[in-house]
Parts: sequence; C-alpha cells; structure tokens
Amino acid sequence: MKVPAHPTLIRRMCLARVQKLAAAQPVLAASLVHKGKRCGRAGCRCERGQKHRSWFLTYKHDGKTKTVYVPLDMVQEVRSWIEEHRRMKKLAQEIRELAIAWVKTYSQSRRRRANGS
Repeated sequence: MKVPAHPTLIRRMCLARVQKLAAAQPVLAASLVHKGKRCGRAGCRCERGQKHRSWFLTYKHDGKTKTVYVPLDMVQEVRSWIEEHRRMKKLAQEIRELAIAWVKTYSQSRRRRANGS
C-alpha cells in the first residue's frame, strides 16, 4: 500500500478503512483442512486405501491446537468466515501503517503552517 505524504490524505484513507472494518458476518481466525480417515468397518473402501474425506477446523486455544469437525453443508459458510477474518486483518494492518504515517507527518505539517504564517 502506498502511503501519501500529506496528513489530510493519510487521515482520509485511515478513516475510510476504519469504516470498512465493521464485520459483515462472523469472523473466524482458523484454518479449514481436508483430511482422510478410516472408519474401521470391515470391508469398507477405506480398508483398501480410499479414505473417507472430512473437513476440520483447526485453531489455537491457550497455546494448543484444537480441531473441530465441520459438516459438509457448512464448509462454504465457514470459508467465508475465515475470509472475513483475513480481510479484517489486512485492513487492520493498513490502518496501523496509516496511523503511524499520520502521526509522523502531523508535526511536520504543523511546523510548515507555523513557519508559513
């Protein structure tokens, strides 16, 4: 992201991103993984190597990785929640960069105005 030099432009960009930061749906900081597993039934195809495919959600809780089964009909919805988290994380990073640039350029612009008057 290119940060402009003028504090007014920086402020506008920062505030515009703050408004976009509102979540449109649930936000989920996790990963969606596709795993194969054996069911244990005799004569099942998974005994011959064709494992049953399932979706799982992995996330960190108190420093430990937790896994939760995701039903097939919820996979798309869960994907959109994860994508919403990524979008908000990216926006938060841009807001941080703009806020730092805003602080840096603020005193410079005040000095310029004071010297110009």
